[in-house]
Order: sequence, then C-alpha cells, then structure tokens
Amino acid sequence: MAGGMSRRRGESLAARVAATQQRRDKVPQPGPAAGLPPVRHCWYDGPHGRQAALLLGWRRVGDGWSGRIAVAVPDEAGWALVEMWVDAGMLRPDG
Repeated sequence: MAGGMSRRRGESLAARVAATQQRRDKVPQPGPAAGLPPVRHCWYDGPHGRQAALLLGWRRVGDGWSGRIAVAVPDEAGWALVEMWVDAGMLRPDG
C-alpha cells in the first residue's frame, strides 16, 4: 500500500508505535532531569519598582549571593527582555 501503510517486517502498527515510544524515551529531555536548575518565579526590586522576574540560578559572591534573573524592562521601543546578575537582597520569593 502507498503512504507507508504496509506492514514492515511483519510488525503490527501497535508494535511499531511502542518501538518509537521506547526510542523517544531514551532521548535526554531538558529540565531538572538533565541537570539544569529549576526556573522559579520571583519578584525583583529594581529601578522600575517591583517587577515579576524568572530566577535562573544562584552564585556565591564574597560573603553573599547573587541571583541570575530574566526580567522585562522598558526601553525606547516598548519592552526588552534582559538577563542579569543582581544582589540577593533585590529578590523576593513568589508568594
């Protein structure tokens, strides 16, 4: 039959679907399972007041900590997405 409808090596459609799923399950997926830190919502107290941000990670700086965030900031064209390191004191947890 045309269009790939013939039986391949005598396998049923269900067997071919199961084999495809097994191959997909072996591919590493992004996220915590791949060793990436979880992304969390936070509040950033910056020059434009309190803004919603995404906390992407932490690093030790001297005796304190800095958080890497992504936040929308106003610019001449409207808004720009900026990624930056800020002092932990400028961040508040969500909720």
